[in-house]
Amino acid sequence: MTLRVPFVAIVFALLCPLSNEAYGHSFSVKDDIAMVRFSDPSFDPAIVGSEIARPSPHGDYVAIVTTKGLLATDEVESDLTVFRMKELSAFLDGEGTRPQPRIVASIVSYPHREQTISYAPVIKDLRWSPDGKGIYFRGENGSGAYQLYLARADGSGSHALTPADQSVDRFDVVADTVVYKVSMLVDKHRSEIAKINSDAFAATGARIQDVVFPSQLGTLEPEVFAISVLQHTNGRWFARRVPGDPSTEMTYLSALFPFVLSPKGHQLVAPMPVSTIPDTWQRFEPVTGSEYLRLLPGKDAQITNAGETLRPLQYMLIDLDTGKRTPLTDAPNARSLGYPFDNSRVAWTTDEKRVLATNTFLGTHDDNPLERNRPCGVASFDLPSFEPRCLFFEGKDLDRTAFHIEEVSFGSSDDEAIVTLTQRPNRRVTRRYRFFQDSWHLAGEDSAADIGTGSAGLVSPDISDVQISVRQSLNEPPKLWVSSRRTGKAREAWDPNPQLADMSFGEASHYEWEDKSGHHWSGLLVKPVGYQSGQRYPLVVQMYNYVDGEFTTDGLHPTAFAARHLASVGFVVLQVRRQVDTLSEADPEVHLEGYRSAIDSLAAAGMVDRNRVGVVGFSWTCWYAVNAIIKDPQLFKAATIADGLDNSYMQYLMFGAGSESLERQMEQIRQTAPFGHGLKKWVDEAPGFHLDQVQAPVRIEAINPLSVLQEWELYASLRLQNKPVDLIYFPHGTHIHQKPLERLESQQGSVDWFRFWLQGYEDPDPAKAAQYERWRGFAKLRAAAAQSYASPTGTTPAPSLP
Repeated sequence: MTLRVPFVAIVFALLCPLSNEAYGHSFSVKDDIAMVRFSDPSFDPAIVGSEIARPSPHGDYVAIVTTKGLLATDEVESDLTVFRMKELSAFLDGEGTRPQPRIVASIVSYPHREQTISYAPVIKDLRWSPDGKGIYFRGENGSGAYQLYLARADGSGSHALTPADQSVDRFDVVADTVVYKVSMLVDKHRSEIAKINSDAFAATGARIQDVVFPSQLGTLEPEVFAISVLQHTNGRWFARRVPGDPSTEMTYLSALFPFVLSPKGHQLVAPMPVSTIPDTWQRFEPVTGSEYLRLLPGKDAQITNAGETLRPLQYMLIDLDTGKRTPLTDAPNARSLGYPFDNSRVAWTTDEKRVLATNTFLGTHDDNPLERNRPCGVASFDLPSFEPRCLFFEGKDLDRTAFHIEEVSFGSSDDEAIVTLTQRPNRRVTRRYRFFQDSWHLAGEDSAADIGTGSAGLVSPDISDVQISVRQSLNEPPKLWVSSRRTGKAREAWDPNPQLADMSFGEASHYEWEDKSGHHWSGLLVKPVGYQSGQRYPLVVQMYNYVDGEFTTDGLHPTAFAARHLASVGFVVLQVRRQVDTLSEADPEVHLEGYRSAIDSLAAAGMVDRNRVGVVGFSWTCWYAVNAIIKDPQLFKAATIADGLDNSYMQYLMFGAGSESLERQMEQIRQTAPFGHGLKKWVDEAPGFHLDQVQAPVRIEAINPLSVLQEWELYASLRLQNKPVDLIYFPHGTHIHQKPLERLESQQGSVDWFRFWLQGYEDPDPAKAAQYERWRGFAKLRAAAAQSYASPTGTTPAPSLP
C-alpha cells in the first residue's frame, strides 16, 4: 500500500461523445481495468440521489473518490479528489475556467475481502468533519487493514489515525469524537472447532471450510471486533477501548447496516450478532417462499456462527462510557429472514430521548399479534424506557417494484418522522408521520418523479445553488457535471477518462421479449462494433442482472462477464435480468425458456446465428446455465460457469452439513432430503446425475479453495466422461473479481473461450500457446465423439482428455 498527497491539481481534457464508428482500437478488457470509475458518489437506482456528490457542511468543497486498476502491479488505485464549489459555480456561470480537481489523498492496494460491489475502492466511507475542513475515510493498506484517515480539504496533508495492524470496519463522527469498530489482523482467523489436544479437534457440526481450509479463505474469514473511541483534545488524538466483550463477525455485509453515534457522542446504535436464538423468535415470519429461513431455536444453532451471511443481528444501544449493551427490542433485524429491499437505518433526536430504526421485527407489545410477526418498516423507541411503536408494518411478499425504505430522519420536532421511500427505477416518496395520542399517524406524502432532482445528501439550498453529480448512460461513460437546482443549467465539469474518446464501442440498448409461457423478460443488448443489419453474429447470453442507466462494460460484474469486450470482437451479447426465484425446480425450467425465447427472438430478427451461441452462468445463475446445457444440449455451443451453486447432490453434502440455512434451502428446492425415498427425487432432478447429456465445451472458474469443492462435481464428471472441460483456478480470488490480473484472466479468458468455439479464432499471443494447445485437444475430442455417434456400431473408442 502506498499513500501519497500531491499538491498540484490535475486538469483533464474534454471527452467528445462516443460513437459506434471506430476512432482507434475497440474497447478491451485491459481498457476496462484501466478505466477510472466513480466510487463516491456511486449510482444506485435504488437510492435516490446516489449519483450526487456530498458537499462539505458549509458548502466550500465537494469530495469525490475515483478508482482504477493497475495491471502492472496487480493493484487498484483510489484517489480522493476535492473541488472548490466557488470555482464550479463560476464555471457554470461561464465566468471562470474549467475547475481544477485537487487530489488530497491517494491509496494503492487492493480489496482483500469479499465485496458486494464491482470495482471496489480502497478509499471508503467519506465523512466530512463538522467544520468542513477535513475528510475522514477508511483506506485499505497492503496488509488488508482499513486504517482511519483524516485528509485536509485544502490539500495540506493527510494522515492515518489508527495503526497499520488494526482494521476499522465501521465508524461515525460527532464533533471531536470518532467511534469505530476495529479488529486486529492477528485475530483475523479464529477457528470455532473445539481443540481436544495438540493433535485432535472435535469437528462435529463444523462447516467443511473450517475443517479442510481453516486458514486459506482469507477473503471470507470472520474477524474479532472491539469498539473504540478517538477523541481530539488539545491538538492530539487519544484512543480508548469501550469496555465489553469483542464480537466475531464477517465484514461482507456490514456496510448494509447502520453504525450511528448519538448527538452528544456517548451512545451508539448498531446491529450486533446474537449468540443464541430465543424460543420466541420462531414466531417471526420469513419472506414468502423462504420458510427455511425461520429462526428455530436448537436446530438452527449453526445459523449464529460468525461465518453465516444470514446470521441474525439485533439493534443494540451501546453506552460508550460503560460498555453496557441493551437491545432496542427483543427481536432480530428483518434482513436475516429474507427482507433485503428495505434499507436498515437509524436516526437520533437531538436530546437523545428517541431513536428511529428501520427493517426490524419487534418484541412483545400490544399491537395486533398478526402484524407483530411481520417486520416493522420503521420503529421508534423512547429512551430510557425502550418502549417500541411501529409507524407501519411490512408485508411478507418480496416485490422489487414496490416502494422500499431508503432513509429515515426526524423532522422539525421529536414528534415528526420523515421516511423516504424509493421505487425502482426513479420514483421517490417522502412520508411525514406525527406522534400524537400515544401513536404515530401518517400526516402527509410528497412525491418526486425525477431521480436526478433529488436532494439527498445535498447542502441546503440557502447555502448553495450548485449541485455536483455524476451523469452517465448505457453508452456514455460517467462524467462529473455541475448544475443549478434553480435554473436547471448544466455543464460537464470533469471527464476522468479522456482516453475513451479514441476507442470504439458496441452500442448497448434495452431489449424485451416474452417466452411461450407469457413470462416477460428484459435485458441489455450489446451489438458488435461495426454492426451491419442483416448479418448474423455469434451470440453470448449472460444472465444475472443489469443496472439500468449505468454505463455498461462487462454487463454487471467482472467475473466471467465480458459484454462490451465480446462486442469488440464481433459478438452480440445479451445481459439478461433473471426472474424472481421461487426456490423450486421450476426456477431452472423458467430460465431455460428464457434462454430459448431470447435466442428465438434475436434469430427471428436476423441478428444472430442460433448455431453459434454461448452462455455464461455466474453465482446463482450457474444453476440455470448448467440445467440448460443438460436439458437442451444443442442450445449452447460453449459455456462458462463461474463460482456458483447448481444445487446438486455433492454440493448438498459438502456445504449443507454445518450450514442450516443452505441445507434447508436445497431441501426446499426439491421438497425433500436426498436420503431414503427422497434420494430418487434427487437422482431425477439434481444436475450432477445428468451430466452425461452435456455436449457444450465448459469453462469452469473456481475462486478460492472452497469454490474448487463447489465446482468439482461438475468438473470431475465431465472430465471422467472425456467431455471438453477447462478448470481455471483463482486461489486467492473473490466472488466478484477485484484484482486486475484476476479480472484479466476471468474476462479475457472467457472472451478467448467463446472466440475459439464460436468463431474458430486463436489469439496469436505466444503467452497463450498452452491454452490453445489444451483447447485444440478438446476440439479433437469432440470431433472423435461426433464420429463415434455417427458410426453404425457406435464402437469407436473415445480418446483421453489432454
